[in-house]
Amino acid sequence: MLNQQTMTDAPREVVLTNLHDTQSECISEQKRFNVVNCGRRWGKTRLGIDLVVERLLTGQPVGWFSPTYKMLEDVWRELVYILQPITEVKSEQQHRIQVIGGGVLDCWSLDAADAARGRKYSLVIVDEAAMVADLENIWNMILRPMLVDLKGAAWFLSTPKGRNGFYKLHLLGRDPESEEWKSWTYPTWKNPFIPFAEVEKLKDTMSEESYRQEILAEF
Repeated sequence: MLNQQTMTDAPREVVLTNLHDTQSECISEQKRFNVVNCGRRWGKTRLGIDLVVERLLTGQPVGWFSPTYKMLEDVWRELVYILQPITEVKSEQQHRIQVIGGGVLDCWSLDAADAARGRKYSLVIVDEAAMVADLENIWNMILRPMLVDLKGAAWFLSTPKGRNGFYKLHLLGRDPESEEWKSWTYPTWKNPFIPFAEVEKLKDTMSEESYRQEILAEF
């Protein structure tokens, strides 16, 4: 539970769920650029929302990026709900929220990545990053320059989908000589709120390749 207070208002509370151990591990070990590769239902979007709220409460601008508008909508609704107690201005059309204290959240779809050019952020979250076409180019040409002004951070959150751009960014975080990058890999069952027996049953209905990718988070 996070509090924010203005000079004239009583404290307003933003209620978040408690992070599980491996989510907290990411928070404690984070570097400037972070790649979280995890199985389905591990809690990657929940981790991203927690990071967003923390940064907004410091009065900073944040950008949330999803592969498509359809994939953005569910996250947008959840962010609207969580941030409602501290929201000052909200635009459904622009997917933009300004909170008490000056923090601003912009939510974007990367199927029209150029529309976000010219913005500056203290934090960028790329959700379902493995599904972003041409992720490397979008990162280098559009997202990375957004972080220059404020020396901002970035998080790439996803279940793997072959050895694509997300995989290449993940390798940067595995390089021991990379001072700014950090990567993690977690299977679905590292989320203690998901019954392990249910995860095991998926072996009966999924191909081995699909299970290794979707549940074990193997590239």
